[in-house]
Amino acid sequence: MSFYITARTILHLGSELISSDAVAIYELVKNAIDAGSKTGVEVAFEVVIRQSDYASAMALLDPDDPSESTLEDVQLALLSKVNGEAPDELKDKFIAAVKGARSKASLTTRAEAAYRDCNRIIVSDTGHGMSRDDLENIYLTIGTTHRTNAVRKAIEEGSKKPPYLGEKGVGRLSVMRLGWKVHVETGTVDDTESNILEIDWRRFEKAYDQPASSVKIEPEQGDQKPRGESFTRIVISDLRSSWSLSRLTEIAKGQIAKMTDPFSWTEKRRFQIRLSFNGVPVQQVRAVAKDLLDDAHGKCNGTYSLEKGSPVLRATIESRLYAGDSREYVFDLVDLMGMAGLRESGQPTSVLKSLGPFAFEFYWFNRQRLRAIPNVGDRETVRQLVKAWAGICLFRDGYRVLPYGDEGDDWLRLDLEALAASGYKLNTKQIIGRVSIGRVSNPRLLDQTNRQGLIECPEKEVLIELLRKLIAGWWHDYLNEANRVQKRQDTLQFDSLKESSEVENLEQRATQSIKEIQTHYTGEARLLREVKDAFLEIKDAHQRAVERIGAIEEEKERLTQLAGVGLMIEVIAHELTRATELTQATLKDLSRKNIGDEASSALEVLGKQIRVIQKRLQTLEPLSITARQRRSHIRLAGIIGYILESHVAQFERHRIDAKLSKQSENDTVGFVVEGHIVQILENLIDNSVYWLDLQRKEHPAFKPEIILRVLSDPPRIRYFDNGPGIPKSRVESVFEPFFSTKGGSKSRRQGLGLYIARQNAEFLGGTLNLVDLGKVHENRYNTFELELKGSAE
Repeated sequence: MSFYITARTILHLGSELISSDAVAIYELVKNAIDAGSKTGVEVAFEVVIRQSDYASAMALLDPDDPSESTLEDVQLALLSKVNGEAPDELKDKFIAAVKGARSKASLTTRAEAAYRDCNRIIVSDTGHGMSRDDLENIYLTIGTTHRTNAVRKAIEEGSKKPPYLGEKGVGRLSVMRLGWKVHVETGTVDDTESNILEIDWRRFEKAYDQPASSVKIEPEQGDQKPRGESFTRIVISDLRSSWSLSRLTEIAKGQIAKMTDPFSWTEKRRFQIRLSFNGVPVQQVRAVAKDLLDDAHGKCNGTYSLEKGSPVLRATIESRLYAGDSREYVFDLVDLMGMAGLRESGQPTSVLKSLGPFAFEFYWFNRQRLRAIPNVGDRETVRQLVKAWAGICLFRDGYRVLPYGDEGDDWLRLDLEALAASGYKLNTKQIIGRVSIGRVSNPRLLDQTNRQGLIECPEKEVLIELLRKLIAGWWHDYLNEANRVQKRQDTLQFDSLKESSEVENLEQRATQSIKEIQTHYTGEARLLREVKDAFLEIKDAHQRAVERIGAIEEEKERLTQLAGVGLMIEVIAHELTRATELTQATLKDLSRKNIGDEASSALEVLGKQIRVIQKRLQTLEPLSITARQRRSHIRLAGIIGYILESHVAQFERHRIDAKLSKQSENDTVGFVVEGHIVQILENLIDNSVYWLDLQRKEHPAFKPEIILRVLSDPPRIRYFDNGPGIPKSRVESVFEPFFSTKGGSKSRRQGLGLYIARQNAEFLGGTLNLVDLGKVHENRYNTFELELKGSAE
């Protein structure tokens, strides 16, 4: 037994796999590209009457039509909709068929036949053409492996580009989407006669549940042709959609204009796509204006590649709208594991390698700040261009993967991120961009058969996550920071004292000038007094403005204080959450054990954390003096001991060997608030567990370690783990609030841990820094050093 393919299956493939008329045209153009047409492709629409107009007129023949139209009424309705610009031969044929009807039944038959023959789309190219054997064994074989085998061979041989864009063997069904009839005339350089194939898809509709093989299709011999010439000419008739110049122009400016990479200005000769409607060329802008992109308010570009076998993402971000230098980012394997959310998704790190290299460039336009650009146009022209090209397209080997970049498409899920984020909105309506991949270099990124994006796979999700984190996270934060820097500079440039002094000087000059005028002026003294009064009013207005600036500065200071309070609330929320999580974990562990020394240590940790939170809450009381944080002389090794004991179960789950170094000076005493030391070490442990898990995911044989060591003179705690470490370039940024390269979590408390730890260290009069660069990994830190005071002095 085998599958039984019915005739209607062919209809379903053509009407459902090819999702739109624009996609159908796109597929026909791709076929011409794959055929190697040196003169490009010509797509000519010859439309005598639109399908919608034809259907509306023919509806008057319905017996149930209330208008009771006569034969002459229907003929007039049809002839009135004839397109005057249509080719004369087709137009005359249609008009003659309509006028020649002598009854409604005759009109139905004649008009239907005329419509089927007189409206057509002609696709012509000068590619390698098809022989009779090609038509029989390749063109008429749905799902043929002819091109697939060639592409696979190119991948195996490491070719730079694949031999074909299409390889699924179903693109030829796009003609069915456009019309019910197709006439193919083609020939290769070796043929002396053309080869003809005619298909009427309605025959499959009539056969319906009969086997598809019951509909016989045979290639025929055509006219003679010169040897050495090759071509393909496809005539699609009995059109299924309504076509007009405006509709074709809309598709040309949208999908077709973006079909070939519009950013490739350096390409010497691009594949020519010539569209026309009834002989009128349809214009299409084939490239984004370079001057427009050069004037973008923000830019982000970079590459993803394998360097020495390890994935690296490099990005350069800059802003023209605000102050600040461009910034370069380098994300290595460890960073990418977090950004891609591999720990949360459970995907192996090998996905980062199987993804393959890609490049990207994005241009951001603040729509409220658009202006006229030389060599581009006025503000309205610029606005329309940004609107037309907005979106992030995905190009494979220079040709777009549909529907990425279409209006309304948000494949990187940026719009939802922008809606929820503060500051600048990096959404699809404000970004013009592209991502470039290759069929050979990215073999896992394959198109869906219906041409509606990439097939779902781990590599696709990683690609989306990396780009989304880069845009919605790193680029968004860069623009916000650049804006803050600009505002600070603008504020610093205004000197109210200098401005007031300048006004005083102008007043003296004005008074002196008025006195000189009085010696020669013989008119009314009232006019001079009015001039002087006017100047005094201006001076008074200036003074009020200066006072208002001062008031605004005071308001700004209060707002800054409130912002600090808000951040403190965020910090406390983090601490409360951590305490709750620790409580739940402790109770869960204790439920399986007898209460003993381990339980006592865990409960002691909880008690210390609660006391820390109570004291931190007191600092939020706006009308009270901050409660004193009592310090005492405490042996640091003792604190470390019960903290490690409280995490025994967690360390066992994550296979982490955590210990206090035998080289520790265990008698070292610090003058500290015990709860703050607990909070610092808890945050360091929390970070270690996350990154040690990622390291073990990448290297299954890896044995995670956390080692703490107490030193004296001054009292210090060195905290070490053998995880991936922190890059040298982020030695300070990791301590900033909300800085994080972790992936997967949506919590706003993400990125506060190390910030809180350093704040606690500074509250104790100490410091928390990274030390021992390169001890485990080159140009990376794996050790924190907490330096404390030994006494109250």
